[in-house]
Amino acid sequence: MLKEMKLQMFAETLPENTTTPEMNWETMAYINTEPTGDTATWADLGNLTKNMAQSLNEVLYQATYWKDKGWGSTEVTGAQMTLTLTGDVKPGDAACEYLLGEDVLYGIGNARKTHLKLQKGTKIIIWPVTLANITPAYGDSGTVNALTVTIHGNGKPSVQEESAGA
Repeated sequence: MLKEMKLQMFAETLPENTTTPEMNWETMAYINTEPTGDTATWADLGNLTKNMAQSLNEVLYQATYWKDKGWGSTEVTGAQMTLTLTGDVKPGDAACEYLLGEDVLYGIGNARKTHLKLQKGTKIIIWPVTLANITPAYGDSGTVNALTVTIHGNGKPSVQEESAGA
């Protein structure tokens, strides 16, 4: 007669997996290549972008009040978002061609104004922006032509949720 045996001598307790951090590539960035048109023509910045760094450049008001006996307080009274993109020049890419086109690269004033769209999941931020410091780097003959642009927000952005089925 066969004896029934417990083959698993110890109870398995699975450890919890770590939480996956947010991946930078999950945020998509687009530039409006037709800023004077009635509707936006969005070009994906992802083909040329290797690094994206955002700063809110906050304006601070700092004061010390008598009741606090010399200890200070700070209020954030304003901000301006800047987004610095670094990547590579990609001939034929719509976003790259727009940024390096003569009208934008060598233009000033309205020639540098357009819109930026950032999207992660269903959240969409659309910002009127000014393009600054557009720099094709050139450099060493054995490397690719790098590109840097700083995008300055103009005023408050529009924050939206993408509707289902859009």
